Amino acid sequence: MTLWIFLVLTTFLNLELHQVDVVGAYLQGDLDEEIYMKVPDGLTEKYGSGRKFWRLRKTLYGLKQAGRQWKKCLHQVMTKLGFTHAMANDCLYVLWEHGKIVLMVLIYVNNMAVARKKIPGIVLFKQNLSKDFEIMDLGEMKFILGI
Repeated sequence: MTLWIFLVLTTFLNLELHQVDVVGAYLQGDLDEEIYMKVPDGLTEKYGSGRKFWRLRKTLYGLKQAGRQWKKCLHQVMTKLGFTHAMANDCLYVLWEHGKIVLMVLIYVNNMAVARKKIPGIVLFKQNLSKDFEIMDLGEMKFILGI
């Protein structure tokens, strides 16, 4: 539902719509708890120094905590950039200026739909985001979640 409202708003307000992919998003989060993994076969001698387990400091794909930690890390960056998340859906971030929406960002897994009136503002957002994450600029949005 949020996606549809987002798309309707971008059309109604005549906003530019771009797409960004965060590379390795689920590898971004620091772990809050102690998690150990068995050293993979064949790596025990080279990297394990005879150890049987490694303590993880960052999340890995497939780890139950990965999604939560990615969301937490992303939220910290977005609030640092001045965004607030929508009350109804915390996957939608909005940047306000003088009571008006300046920029909207819809998050879906590791991708972002970015909407703003003028392209230079979108470019600035991408530059600021790239200071914290490795991103792939997918340019103008043509396709989103099968639509």
